[in-house]
Amino acid sequence: MDNLKIRTMIVEDELLARAGLRSLIDWEKMGFVLLEDAKDGEEALERVRQCQPDLLLLDINIPIISGLELLKIIKEEHIPTKAVIISCYDDFDTVKMAMKLGAVDYVRKFGLTKEELTNTLANIVGTPGIRFLEGETKSAAQTRRDMKKSIQEAPEGFEKGYCLCFCMLWKHTDEMVDLKIIETICGQFYHGMGKEIVTKIYEGKMLLFSKTEVRVSEMEALRKQIRHFIDAEFYVSITAYDTADIPEMYFLKLLNSIEVIAFYGGSEGIVPLEKPVEVMTSYPFDVNKYYKEIDRALATTSQKDMFLILDRLFEEIAGCVFLSVNLVKKLMIELLSRFSDRASHLGGTMEEVIVFGSYKHYQSIVHITNFKDMKEWFYQFVQEYVNAFFSRQKRSESELIEQVLNYIDTNLTSVLQLGEAARRIGVSEPYLSSYFKKNMGENFIPYVNRRKVEEAKKMLKEGKLVYQVSDILGFENSTYFSKLFKKIEGVTPEQYRKGN
Repeated sequence: MDNLKIRTMIVEDELLARAGLRSLIDWEKMGFVLLEDAKDGEEALERVRQCQPDLLLLDINIPIISGLELLKIIKEEHIPTKAVIISCYDDFDTVKMAMKLGAVDYVRKFGLTKEELTNTLANIVGTPGIRFLEGETKSAAQTRRDMKKSIQEAPEGFEKGYCLCFCMLWKHTDEMVDLKIIETICGQFYHGMGKEIVTKIYEGKMLLFSKTEVRVSEMEALRKQIRHFIDAEFYVSITAYDTADIPEMYFLKLLNSIEVIAFYGGSEGIVPLEKPVEVMTSYPFDVNKYYKEIDRALATTSQKDMFLILDRLFEEIAGCVFLSVNLVKKLMIELLSRFSDRASHLGGTMEEVIVFGSYKHYQSIVHITNFKDMKEWFYQFVQEYVNAFFSRQKRSESELIEQVLNYIDTNLTSVLQLGEAARRIGVSEPYLSSYFKKNMGENFIPYVNRRKVEEAKKMLKEGKLVYQVSDILGFENSTYFSKLFKKIEGVTPEQYRKGN
């Protein structure tokens, strides 16, 4: 087997689907070699443990061991195999969970095109932090944990010197290039200066160690060299260090520092940094408040309300001093899941919403590298979401009233409660309460009582006695029924019966 090929295994229980994936693209031409397929999770796990393929094309809904369970085991056992998951149209929440377990991308199971699969695989090979040929295929035992440990230590012979941390600002995934290109440019630049350096790449960022002082003017020249080859903006920090006098995880904290500085957008691309910045690892504001507000705005598909909520949320995030990038993305993903839930409630899916040419919203958020683009993406997403679902929401609102009125009429002989009506229809009690009053001009219980009295009048005309009507309509006793009847009609039930 050619070791330069990315060893790929298809994990899919449907024979036709496996055959389709094998024939869809020219795998060998793209640099992949296909291993024997696995038809269920148990078979896949055995082979993953045995030969540690570089990549899985993994259907989530496989028998014996599910796709999610398989990803969890791979993560727990620190197996360096990557995975692209295959999902159905309505699997957004499952996709979100798979990404948390380490999946690097996902494709649709139905209607998957040659171009879509080709682009997905090309993006993975070119994505910083996802390295097959340079790292894991040459040393299958090297796991993410090993890489993280390596980052925390200065290279041998570089116990004292200068550390540069590079962070690229990719606007879209198709702009991404392998950091090996930047590593090569840096190597050539410093070789020309007669300087010895060592580089380390970790999760889309790069450390460069130099024994001698690195000046800002030197970095400006290097930055200009890199920009000849790469259009994307990037940030680089310069920090003097001495391993005899630094705390644990120092270099990892430097990488995290340049990530947050780049994400929030400092004024300069070259950042002299005396020490790592303090990164906030918990929310300093109530995120649940924003979740509830978004839920309310989604109930009416109000773009204006959603924009106002996002304005306040983004302003609050910007006011924090270096809130963790991961926390920001986690918050955005949680908001996204609420849009997904609402889309599902309206009978649609998130894949109907196309933002900047892509329906892969989770991946878009994960790959965004700066706060400005995050805001731009989310505002655009909301606009496209409203375009896709506003008319459906209006139709749904009309259907909601019909459902409530039908529920009341069908259960008029029972004790009717707002909470039970909301549960049956599938909306929250507060939402149904406000929505019912807005559309019907009165609250739920007064409307129910009025409908019961209307029905009672028919029964009284038919000759039924007051206590009989009270029992049939589910009132606690005839005394309460009589008081309610008189309040609405101005006469008692007995008076009404005798007069009709």
